[in-house]
Amino acid sequence: MTVSEPMPEPARPAGHTVHEPETSPMRPTRAPLAVALLSILLAACGGAADDPSASVGDGLGEPVLVIADGAISEPGMSVAEALDHRATDDIVTVSGALFVGADGTVRLCDAIAESFPPQCGGERIVVQGLDLDAVAGLQTEGDVGWAEGVTLFGSVE
Repeated sequence: MTVSEPMPEPARPAGHTVHEPETSPMRPTRAPLAVALLSILLAACGGAADDPSASVGDGLGEPVLVIADGAISEPGMSVAEALDHRATDDIVTVSGALFVGADGTVRLCDAIAESFPPQCGGERIVVQGLDLDAVAGLQTEGDVGWAEGVTLFGSVE
């Protein structure tokens, strides 16, 4: 056989047809578009979990604990329970770990993520109207602050 001769077709049983895939010489592919869209979506979702100052609730449709005047007389519900409580005129007592983000956002969290400085872990609720000077045991590192075992009195809005 020489290089210019085509390879012979293999023998096929009678009645069998060969289906060749349909091809278009310049058919555009959607793969680059899909990859680009996926990258944009992942970028939009990422980052907040890595940023200790990132806030889940920012007052824009998320529940907020608005501090009220009054004496705290009970240990308080968890942040998860306060989130389930949702917006009412009831005044509630909520306990957790307090965090102040680099952007000044104050939130109460159910847990402390192990890192230094510590980060808000678990369920969280934004806190408005709190005098940070009145928070006992508030520690700071750089531009973030935190305090453990904080109980606050206010309304979930």
